[in-house]
Amino acid sequence: MSATRILFVVYELPPLGGGVATAASHLLREFAKEENLAIDVITSSINNAWTTEKFSKNITLYRVPIGKKPPEKYQKQTPWEMLRFTFFSTLKIFSLLRKNNYKLAHYFGYPSALPGLLFKHKAPYIISLRGVDVPGYNQKYGWYYYLYKPLAKLSWKYAKAVVANSQWLADLAKQTLDRKIEIISNGVDTEKFKPVPEKDKFKVFTVTAGGTVMGPKKGLEHLVEGFASFHEEHPKSKLLLIGEGELKVKLEQQVNALGITDAVEFTGRLSHDELATALPKCHVMCLPSLAEGMSNAVLEAAACGLPLILTDVGGTEEILDGNGIAVEKRNSKAIAAALTKIIDNPQHRSDMGKQSKQISENMKWGNISTHYIKYYEN
Repeated sequence: MSATRILFVVYELPPLGGGVATAASHLLREFAKEENLAIDVITSSINNAWTTEKFSKNITLYRVPIGKKPPEKYQKQTPWEMLRFTFFSTLKIFSLLRKNNYKLAHYFGYPSALPGLLFKHKAPYIISLRGVDVPGYNQKYGWYYYLYKPLAKLSWKYAKAVVANSQWLADLAKQTLDRKIEIISNGVDTEKFKPVPEKDKFKVFTVTAGGTVMGPKKGLEHLVEGFASFHEEHPKSKLLLIGEGELKVKLEQQVNALGITDAVEFTGRLSHDELATALPKCHVMCLPSLAEGMSNAVLEAAACGLPLILTDVGGTEEILDGNGIAVEKRNSKAIAAALTKIIDNPQHRSDMGKQSKQISENMKWGNISTHYIKYYEN
């Protein structure tokens, strides 16, 4: 019996990208275990070149040029780069469709879905919505959504299935097109990200935002401000900021202005192995996002058994169930109060951490990939 051939299109994979890249790479690692699948992946190149490489025995990567990318810009793709990816990925899709018969095309995040309209007669397709590809997700892209919304509506209309990574994102998408939208959440590697005993944690109470891109929608400036207030009352505390991004310099300047330089550590971007070592040593995870679908960083922190402080936006609320505290966005005072509540009650902190770990067990990448494989095989 021949393998089921799938075309998988995603604009970023490591070393490029943030949450979309992380999710896609984990899914591909799970798909690599499926001998009955043969997958051709189209993604972006970091060196402005057309390249082909093997991801695994049954998965081939085709990288298309979007421009030369220096390492400090790996985590963020510009609108121009996304347009280049849309154009060159469309050319590659056309080339591959002439050579191969695909049972299904899987477009994973913006701008991957747009070519689906052009080639719907060649291969049925599904779309995975990840956040910014849904009109209304990020208000700063209002002009872009005005142009993009009609195309999104059409591409979703003709898709075999549209999948969102949270109920909140699905509800938002239905404002563009009222159709059935399935929910398949992000996943987490619970073998790599796991708790450590209390004795192995950092010696001082450590707050982290997890491994995240330091961009405008993460609201990290409110975490820094809230932590500064908390630190005044609890000087034996530390803020660990992991990652890179366009706002890193501003955050460093904010830390200096608040006089908490000695209490805040910027690690830069960590490898997944390094992140999995550092994250469980922290005591609480706080991600004050202004917009969010289903954050990989939150799931990783939950798998490490950390209590969570999350803003009441997007899909982050869907992972809070007795394992953390929801706060208003842009509210540094609420963040400080939540941190105080958690540090002052070690038993409650421990109970919330155990609940985080339990919730994450239902979100293993192996479980998540199974849901997608059902679409591939049916």
